[in-house]
Amino acid sequence: MTKASLKLSVIIPSYQSQDNLGRNLAAQTDQLKNVDAEIIVVDCSPTDEVDQICAAFDGVRLIKVAERFNPGGGRNIGAQHANGDYLVFVDADVVLKHDALENIAKHACSSEAGSQMFGGALDLDMQSDPNLSSYIEHYYFNHESQSSRTPSIRSNLSSALMIVEKKLFDSVGGFSDIPRMQDTELTERLASDGIQLGFFPDVVGYQIQDSPLKKVFRKIYITGNNLFFLRYGSRDSFLKKLVLALLLPLMMLAKITRINIRNLRYAASLRMIFVLCPLMYACGFTWMLGFYKALFAGDGIASGR
Repeated sequence: MTKASLKLSVIIPSYQSQDNLGRNLAAQTDQLKNVDAEIIVVDCSPTDEVDQICAAFDGVRLIKVAERFNPGGGRNIGAQHANGDYLVFVDADVVLKHDALENIAKHACSSEAGSQMFGGALDLDMQSDPNLSSYIEHYYFNHESQSSRTPSIRSNLSSALMIVEKKLFDSVGGFSDIPRMQDTELTERLASDGIQLGFFPDVVGYQIQDSPLKKVFRKIYITGNNLFFLRYGSRDSFLKKLVLALLLPLMMLAKITRINIRNLRYAASLRMIFVLCPLMYACGFTWMLGFYKALFAGDGIASGR
């Protein structure tokens, strides 16, 4: 496959994304003159603000869905309508850097490790005037995705900026229909099947983090709950669950310390050292509570987003 013949299908799942979608589409449509790409917005909003935004941009195709979907479900719908060789999954709150689509095409056409499925860097968008909640959310969830890092092979990728060959995506049935952590489930499933997952930091997206603090901690709690079912299952014996419960505080401390080390290495600042690093342990405690809930309640993947 040559660069001239490769086509990209950018897929954006949307639910009431009108506050951020305009910047997202403006950044992408500016790049269409340099790459062969289509942009597909899959929207399940009950109002028409998203429709109007999409209509203002040439090269944007809107697929309207009446029933609200989980983000992975929206991505699957977009993939079914895509005509490209590679699917570029981008969240509505991610603004691509001016050369992102060109760099995606470059990696997709190469024979380098991880070029069949890869992720890009997610830097915090500074134009949206981030607050403390923004920094907490970004550095908790995106600690592996800084643009200052080097290319590597990963064990999982973020669907906020994920690229995958369409043939591969179709062959594995796409994303599972779960409210959160669809990306973890899909990419870890593929990694276990021997697919190399690349990370290329020259593919950059600026993520707008505007969730209130309560919602950020809710997301962290849900990821703790869901991770138990995705990685450990729910049929272990009581003894195994008890051992896991006793080890969980140590697991949390190791997890958060690893997050802090990565953030200090690649995004060090006084704010990081004196504010964000300590707050990451509060995030870890919240994650641990969600994990304990899964361990002892055993009521499955959380339905909340």
